[in-house]
Amino acid sequence: MFKTSVFVGRLRILLVSDLHGSSVAYGKLSNAIKFYKADVVVFAGDLTGKALVPIIRDDGSFSLGSGVSKYLVNVFGDVKAVGDKDLDKVVKDLRGGRGGYYPLVTDKAGYEELASNRDRVRETFIKLMINALEEDLGKVVTRYREAGVKLLMIPGNDDYPEIADYVRKQASDILIPIDEDVVELNGYYFLGFGYSTPTPWNTPREVSEEELRARVERLIGNVDQSRLSRLIMVIHDPPYNTLIDQAYQLSKDFKPMIRGGEVLRTHVGSKSVRALIEEYSPLMGMHGTYMRRPALTT
Repeated sequence: MFKTSVFVGRLRILLVSDLHGSSVAYGKLSNAIKFYKADVVVFAGDLTGKALVPIIRDDGSFSLGSGVSKYLVNVFGDVKAVGDKDLDKVVKDLRGGRGGYYPLVTDKAGYEELASNRDRVRETFIKLMINALEEDLGKVVTRYREAGVKLLMIPGNDDYPEIADYVRKQASDILIPIDEDVVELNGYYFLGFGYSTPTPWNTPREVSEEELRARVERLIGNVDQSRLSRLIMVIHDPPYNTLIDQAYQLSKDFKPMIRGGEVLRTHVGSKSVRALIEEYSPLMGMHGTYMRRPALTT
């Protein structure tokens, strides 16, 4: 998701977040600096996608149209048969979609082995995410280096700890990881924190409201208190009761709650993030968004 660029003094900043592994979105990120004429891009988390999609090589025992099928594609129980000539398009569509799915081509034996081993599923999933991120992010960094643009980056709550480790290891003159850190750039202080408060989905990087506040306050303590007017808080979790923390409201059985023909919305952002902004009055807050994410009603 791309957000409006802002001017801070002579610095033009573009905020993006929640690309969720979509190769198409990363392609847009590569080109965004030209369109927005940005000096700095802040990527506020959720770098990777959410699902591994098995593509199983079949024995060709049944027909598909006028030919013989070669692969079975299983997307959340929706199984489709495709031939060799369509495989590349299927893979491209899966990687480019908004969900940022990760296709895995394997045979039946490989699929059955994978399905019976949760640790192997996780290991394979993370490997595919890192491979895709290396390709997509590599193109972004190459383009930004040519243009002399900095990329400040944090993982989000949907990103596994291994992804956070990978991002830290990619630090360079162009890609600047700021998760749980404060970085000074052009006289401004960028504070990064990519964890979120608890969600119904038990995502990889969640902390309590109390822990979020304590950890962010420790980071604020690293900034000269007379310079807080030049502090930019890059926190993945949006502040509570704002335009960007609204989510579809779900019942306890995870079904959308509808009233008057419309799906109900509720505020699900962090009360600690809001309190921190109100107490310390930073120059700006930059966040991810819950605009399209469902929230469970308790």
